[in-house]
Amino acid sequence: MPGYFSFQKLITPRFVKFIYAVGLLAVTAGGIGLAIWAGLGLRSATLPTRTGVYYIAIGAGVAILGNLVWRVLCEIWIVLFNIHNLLGSVEQETRHVAVQRGLQSDDHSIESRQEITEREREVHVANQPASVLGLT
Repeated sequence: MPGYFSFQKLITPRFVKFIYAVGLLAVTAGGIGLAIWAGLGLRSATLPTRTGVYYIAIGAGVAILGNLVWRVLCEIWIVLFNIHNLLGSVEQETRHVAVQRGLQSDDHSIESRQEITEREREVHVANQPASVLGLT
C-alpha cells in the first residue's frame, strides 16, 4: 500500500482494458443502433431515402472506424503508462550505478580515479560499433 499512496505504483493500466471493452461496446452499439434506426425510418417512410441511406452509411462507419480510432487511443494510453514504467526502472538503475561508483571512488586516490575513468573510456570506445566507413 505505500506505493499506492505515493503514486509509485500505477493502477490505471489495469483499467485500460476494461475501459476499452466498455468503449468498444458503446461505439459498436451506437453505430449499429444508428443504422437500425435509419433502416426502420426508411421502412416506415418517416425518413427521406437519401437521408436514411446516409445514416446507415454513417452508422456502419462509426461501428468500423470508430472502433479503430478507439483502439488506437487506448493503445496510446497504454504506451504512455509503459513509458512511465520504463523511466521508473531507468531511474532505479541509475541510482544503483551512481551509488556503486560513489563507493568505489571514495576508497581510491585521485590518480586511481583517473585510471578508472580512462578504463571506462576504453571500454566505451571498444563497445561502440564501427562507423559506415569503418572508422572509429
